[in-house]
Amino acid sequence: MREARSVPFSALAGAGNEAEGPSVPPERFRGPDERWAGHWATPPEPWNRPEDELLSAETLALIAAAIDALPERQRRVMTLRDVEGCSAAEVCNVLELSETNQRVLLHRARTKVRQALDDYVTGRQDQDRP
Repeated sequence: MREARSVPFSALAGAGNEAEGPSVPPERFRGPDERWAGHWATPPEPWNRPEDELLSAETLALIAAAIDALPERQRRVMTLRDVEGCSAAEVCNVLELSETNQRVLLHRARTKVRQALDDYVTGRQDQDRP
């Protein structure tokens, strides 16, 4: 079911000390003057490469470490939603969060874990990011 109300994440910038940038760097998408504007300029690496499968245990450990490194509220929301499979309503009830706060915390957590995974797959480290 589609949620009736939503707040753009940009409106929440500065709402806490955990404000984040975009989930994916804008330069990874085609510009407004290009054909297929807004689509991937370079698609993400495929996940089913044989060498990736050999490293799956290492990748799972990296994801677990990235989740463990999250701020507590983000970690709790992501664990309940993405690891244990709870619904948004269940997470809101268990953690006594508003729907909006739950969505923001989950988005920020997923962004950080996605960045850690992207850094691992591409071989980049924090100091290499612009």
